[in-house]
Amino acid sequence: MSIPKNQMEFERMFSTEEQCLAYLKELRFPNGYFCRKCQHKEYWQNNRGIMICKNCKDELSITAGTIFHRSKLPLVTIFRALWWMIAQKNGVSAVGLQRVLGLGSYRTAWTWLHKFRRLMIFPGRDKLTGRVEVDETLVGGKRAGKRGRGAEGKSLVVIAVEILEKGTGRARIALIPDASKKSLVKFINDNIEVGSSLITDGWKGYNGISKKGYLHLIDDKTKIADGEEILPNVHRIASLLKRWLLGTHQNYIGEQYLSYYLDEYTFRHNRRKSKSRGLLFQRLVEQGVIHKPVEYKLIKSM
Repeated sequence: MSIPKNQMEFERMFSTEEQCLAYLKELRFPNGYFCRKCQHKEYWQNNRGIMICKNCKDELSITAGTIFHRSKLPLVTIFRALWWMIAQKNGVSAVGLQRVLGLGSYRTAWTWLHKFRRLMIFPGRDKLTGRVEVDETLVGGKRAGKRGRGAEGKSLVVIAVEILEKGTGRARIALIPDASKKSLVKFINDNIEVGSSLITDGWKGYNGISKKGYLHLIDDKTKIADGEEILPNVHRIASLLKRWLLGTHQNYIGEQYLSYYLDEYTFRHNRRKSKSRGLLFQRLVEQGVIHKPVEYKLIKSM
């Protein structure tokens, strides 16, 4: 399956609704169409993207049951929005997307960016392995706060990053309710392979992690920055994350949406060395094909 290598190829491949529908159909039925009711393999397709089984006449929209289902935007515009989001090194705000694509409303741009963020966590992804640095940081707000309890207007985020011989590898970032042992152990179990070496500071929330099958190393060479004990690699990611939230999104992010912004940042960080924008685009469209529809009212009610 061909993927666009640059802007010119993207425009050539996805300039019409028919081309976009054909692309979705190929991703949705990689082994060819078969009727969901009678398993028949022959069909005909009308000009609205409805596939009709030649045997039992069952009708199935190519976008039905996907994140693209019942969208008021043309697929051409949705594809361009996703391509533009991937193309920007530091992401894009809803205002920026609205302006670039000439969308009629801010709400439309905001909604689709949130839909795209839901595609950035791949099911069954591999856990972090090897030497992994773990620490927490406070995100948002203007006031300093105490560790473990947070501060008014701030959210507690935990970060884990693989330490390689040269530089760092993949990262995992998540919003947690507190820095208790229960919250931190759950994050570690969910994101780091048992048997890995965990490097943390002396915070009591990490006590006993070695009993869970990890080699626990306490870093006694932590430095002091902004009044907090930190680990260098986690601190670097935390600083870049905060700069990204402030620069691209002006920190105007409610806690109910923060997890999705963390997912986007993690996606961008883990693919920072990728040279193929087209492959990233294809992977996200693949995710969109298997993702259930998400309506604006559901996003807004979170």
